[in-house]
Amino acid sequence: MKSSKGSSTTGNEMHRSIYEVHRERASGRGPAEVEEYSGLDRARLAAFAHALDGPSYTGESFSGTVEIHRVRYLGRQRLRTELIDVIDERVAFRVLNELTLPRADQLHVSVEKLQQEINKLARLGF
Repeated sequence: MKSSKGSSTTGNEMHRSIYEVHRERASGRGPAEVEEYSGLDRARLAAFAHALDGPSYTGESFSGTVEIHRVRYLGRQRLRTELIDVIDERVAFRVLNELTLPRADQLHVSVEKLQQEINKLARLGF
């Protein structure tokens, strides 16, 4: 059985996944700052925002590199962590400025137009 939050149940234990956004600190400045999200889309939006900030050498001293990890749980036990994305300012800028996003009133995008966008991403190395 699957729930709306990416969880499934078997017997009395629940399988679930969360996504962690790790904002890396400048070398020698301590562990990464970690935020948790229930969906990959929200995690990626947060990661892009942090990555666009770039390196910061004031206050927290972040390196500008952001990682997204999928963390799988069985009940409360952490089973596995998988690296999904590594994003920095260059990647975030390129993705957010080279993609043509449809407006809400244009969501009836044709298959051909979607294929053109996929081909464009493939040429860019995504």
